[in-house]
Amino acid sequence: MPSPIARRYLLTALLVVGLAAFGYYALRPVREDCALTSGPYGSTFSPNSEASGSGGCGEERTRFMTWLEEQAHTTS
Repeated sequence: MPSPIARRYLLTALLVVGLAAFGYYALRPVREDCALTSGPYGSTFSPNSEASGSGGCGEERTRFMTWLEEQAHTTS
């Protein structure tokens, strides 16, 4: 059985790695969903109804900000 100090260092290291991985995932940029449509000239991306009219698939935001916006919509 490992000593309590070695176990504490191992758990601390695992906690730091887990928090870093979660932070990396939460801060990755995401865009609104786009639909893949098939037209006479091949497949093209078309934005959904909430996307901006610029032809893109919406503005790029961090995943964390989209979680906060979803939470605000569900509580109001």
